[in-house]
Amino acid sequence: MAGDAAAIVAKGDTWYLIWAGALVFFMQAGFGMLEAGSVRAKNTKNILLKNLLDACLGAITWWAIGFGFAYGDSNDNGFIGTGASGFALSSQDWTDSYTSEGYDWAGWFFQFTFAAAAATIVSGGVAERCALTGYLAYSVIITAFIYPVVVHWVWDSEGMLSSFNTSGSAILGGCVDFAGSGVVHMTGGIAALCGAFFLGPRIGRFDSEGKPVPIPGHSSVLQVLGVFILWLGWYGFNGGSTLSVFALGVQYARDLARVCVTTTLSAAAGGLTVVSLEYYLSHVWDVVAVGNGVLGGLVSITAGCVVVDPWAAILIGILGGFVYKGASMLLVKLKIDDPLDAFAVHGACGFWGVLAVGVFARPEYAYNQVGSHGFIYAGKGDLIVIQIIALCIELAWVSITSGLMFAALKFSGKLRVPAEVEEAGMDVSKHGGDAYTVA
Repeated sequence: MAGDAAAIVAKGDTWYLIWAGALVFFMQAGFGMLEAGSVRAKNTKNILLKNLLDACLGAITWWAIGFGFAYGDSNDNGFIGTGASGFALSSQDWTDSYTSEGYDWAGWFFQFTFAAAAATIVSGGVAERCALTGYLAYSVIITAFIYPVVVHWVWDSEGMLSSFNTSGSAILGGCVDFAGSGVVHMTGGIAALCGAFFLGPRIGRFDSEGKPVPIPGHSSVLQVLGVFILWLGWYGFNGGSTLSVFALGVQYARDLARVCVTTTLSAAAGGLTVVSLEYYLSHVWDVVAVGNGVLGGLVSITAGCVVVDPWAAILIGILGGFVYKGASMLLVKLKIDDPLDAFAVHGACGFWGVLAVGVFARPEYAYNQVGSHGFIYAGKGDLIVIQIIALCIELAWVSITSGLMFAALKFSGKLRVPAEVEEAGMDVSKHGGDAYTVA
């Protein structure tokens, strides 16, 4: 009977990860719609092609290299995965009840969808002027190396920043980044910032006096559709990060339910905050502002969705809205052209999300290995220290590696399309014609 129960639990958790991973993979459609609507019509095919190739290249790269660097095996070091079984999925699948029921395969699939999301975030920052060869090169490098190293630090059981590291080797018991405000979103956002910086602004984004010139996207319909798809997918992104819901003796089902509540509240609070700020500043009820606010709220709660109370989730979303808007305005001031506000939404709000855990994580929910929790609660409220350390290490790693990568692509002439191609539009120049035909 015990063996039958274990097999049923393993089957259930395998199905659960596949279901959650499918929701996260559906976020690729959300990114595609959001990005297509946010660029000009003349670049629609180009941005959609890049989103599709992110998924295709990401799958092969994550299978061959990325997953091995991220998770390796039980003999890894604290910096990077080295175990051979993680590369090209060379592990056995019949050794115990969980692997024999497909859980390892499901885990690979679930983690692949996260890797694809991290790479796709970057496309928003380099939209409308990045050459396809440069795009494909950076997508492979991020998925194969830059992103997996961060994953290993924070989520692998041997990682130097991992709260799942029970060996005692994690720094201050490990940081808490449950579903990846830092691991996924800040990594993608910082890489997007580096790409936007080295590419330079789109032609016409700033006038001869350096003043910003709005370049609105061509379809608010696609933008809103993309936001709703992403919001839906986030329930797999955050909720699925419990990695189990059927296991006996643990309360993962309760955690899943709480995650869905906190995720919803933070998203709603972020949307309301940013649209209110936009109206205060411009006297326009801007639908794009609502969408970016929702996404900023979602990114902000991703790290702490399982360890905070509902009221804290609302506050995190509100503050995330301010963080998003401030970061967006700062980049314009610095004349860095980020067409989809990828850095503001994912990089800045991702940073805030990890930091917020150090403030609001409840002692009863926090899972730091030395018992640290948010500083607003009595007791060992020093989790903020390791959260800041983790943020500094991740920022340094992603900034340096992405900066070197984009600098190399720029100086090799592979990063930006020629001016005439950019002005004509990449759909006509590179992809056989316009995305839309009017009879």
